[in-house]
Amino acid sequence: MNLKTSYYQNILKEFDTHIVATKSIKTGNYYTGQARKFLLFLEDKNQLNLNQVNRKIMESYFNHLTTRPKLRREGTLSISTINGNLSTLRMLSKNMLNKKIITQEIPIPSNIEIKRTDEELEEDEHSALFTLTRQILTEAEVKEVFEHCNNNTERSLIAIAYGSGLRRGELATLQDNQVNYSDGEVTVINGKGNKTRTVPISAFFVEVLKNYSKDRISILARLNSRNTNFFMDEKGNPISGDNLNEMLKKIIKRTGNQEILNKKITLHCLRHTISVHLMDAGATFEYVKDFLGHSFIDTSTIYAKRRKKQKIYAI
Repeated sequence: MNLKTSYYQNILKEFDTHIVATKSIKTGNYYTGQARKFLLFLEDKNQLNLNQVNRKIMESYFNHLTTRPKLRREGTLSISTINGNLSTLRMLSKNMLNKKIITQEIPIPSNIEIKRTDEELEEDEHSALFTLTRQILTEAEVKEVFEHCNNNTERSLIAIAYGSGLRRGELATLQDNQVNYSDGEVTVINGKGNKTRTVPISAFFVEVLKNYSKDRISILARLNSRNTNFFMDEKGNPISGDNLNEMLKKIIKRTGNQEILNKKITLHCLRHTISVHLMDAGATFEYVKDFLGHSFIDTSTIYAKRRKKQKIYAI
């Protein structure tokens, strides 16, 4: 179905030009198709100015996504399709803002995560049979948590758990030689499914890890120890996954931010958080899948999906 108004036709053309320049043809067609459906929805609702799209309209569109039947099969839209729409709309909003076609970002609903225990999630991350809400942090909240770290060990935990999206078990078994400071990479050996993957570290977090490495070397020298675990305490002992989680909880408690505290963030929530932030920034499902070490694209889309009727909107 084609758009009727020249206003939305031009907006879609602008967005398609941007997507074609940054994505593959297949991926570009996907994003453009999702944007077209959104603009068709606005036309149908006689909402003919993108600047006037408010939260109420976006709530209506979200309800449309969660209740709309599939075109070729029974049932409603899949988790991956809903998330694809939300991620596309964020890209559309940012692109239109950069082009000065709109004066403020469209209030796209923020992602709602589905909650299980870290143990259950690590056992079966691609199961969609979740019952509670799994929370994620905004980018500003991640920064706030990082600013309340007291030492280089805590900063490094955030750097790798969030920055590289490692699972709790992978954090606990990470070895010093798996961190490549020169290339800015972490190699996860024998991850879930006995697979090895290499994930990037931002330049900022590389410096954080270098500072921690100096502390770590000093501890090993003082104890005359050859411990190769990346995360270790002042006594040179490896830090378990449970203790790393407790460390994170202490950092979060320090923020005193009730909104963050109410989210009950765990290490696995940080993994969810980076996946959502990557997709919001325009990363493809395939990239996020490889980044997180998943076998299926549907697994990575779980992290940025919302199937519950509760609505949380980005400020």
